[in-house]
Amino acid sequence: MATGLAAATARRHLLHLPRHRWAYLSSSAATTEGLDGGDGSGGGRVKIFDRDLKRRHRDRAAWAMGETDALADAVADNLLDRLEDCRKAFPSALCLGGSAGAVRRSLRGRGGIEKLIMMDMSADMVRKWQEMENATDDGLETHFVVGDEEYLPMKESSQDTIISCLGLHWTNDLPGAMIQVGIEA
Repeated sequence: MATGLAAATARRHLLHLPRHRWAYLSSSAATTEGLDGGDGSGGGRVKIFDRDLKRRHRDRAAWAMGETDALADAVADNLLDRLEDCRKAFPSALCLGGSAGAVRRSLRGRGGIEKLIMMDMSADMVRKWQEMENATDDGLETHFVVGDEEYLPMKESSQDTIISCLGLHWTNDLPGAMIQVGIEA
């Protein structure tokens, strides 16, 4: 009887382990602004990523970033190869965060892009891109914007294409970001 009781307790403990583990991970990885927004209105939403922490990480990455990054360049090349499959030209493009520097290095006239707006939520990262841009003279009109991917500071339909290379996976509201860039989620 004692061994049966011990086995049942052990089984119960094992059955509850994943739930406790999930509760631990979910409480440390995601926070909420209150399910009711704190005012009873029901307008709160789950915040998976701390956007301020992400900005600080991007600031730190800016001063540690080298002139090139083989992995980011390979991903950007694969992404931009898709522009060559399109018959349409995209004279104006917005590149959202992530590896926008790699996109800029790999662009080389693909997609008919004549004007590129590079945007990141880190002012330090944008300054780093501007420094690298000063060393490049390929005739591409490039503008730099500090902004958040979740709240685009652009007019609707003001860009011909939106590019994101390793950047949108940090957004809390990916469907909302897709709606802002003109993709139905």
